[in-house]
Amino acid sequence: MTMLLNGEQVLGKNLKVSANLRIESDDLSGQTSNTETAHKGFKPKTLTVTVTIRYLDAAQLRSLMSLAEATESGGQLRTYRVVNDTAAAFGVRQVQFSDGVSAREDDILSAWRVQFTLSEKLSNPERVEKRRDGATVNQQGANGQSVGGSGAGGSSTGSSSSELTGLEAVLKKVDQYIGGES
Repeated sequence: MTMLLNGEQVLGKNLKVSANLRIESDDLSGQTSNTETAHKGFKPKTLTVTVTIRYLDAAQLRSLMSLAEATESGGQLRTYRVVNDTAAAFGVRQVQFSDGVSAREDDILSAWRVQFTLSEKLSNPERVEKRRDGATVNQQGANGQSVGGSGAGGSSTGSSSSELTGLEAVLKKVDQYIGGES
């Protein structure tokens, strides 16, 4: 099996690719045993790649690291066009390096076991979501006066005592007595 990123082959031995599609959902059961869930969408597909690179071929590891560290002009991670059978079967066309690159020494072979993750970029669900029209929000309104009384700002400082209930009128008099008339 081979893998190409923008036409550059990922070199090494025993290349293995595993693909993953994460489906987000929330449990709606609360404290019950209900099995209802809320679908929250499909997350980007990921490709986990493992490859063995011999110590003698350290240039292959350096080449892979330069692919992982490459950025676009704005500082974002570079997006690669991927060619691989597993990626094609999952419908993955464009990827970015994500979750890091790790290389550990093999106990038996004179080689590194390299593992890295490629995350899908511009997936079909993402494109569909971008094409959808945003839901328009309508301003709600009602006939009549606003609750604040004055309509413009909220509190009505010049309200007369005839608009107040009996308890409110007593409390207003107490407030004026304690705080003074302002």
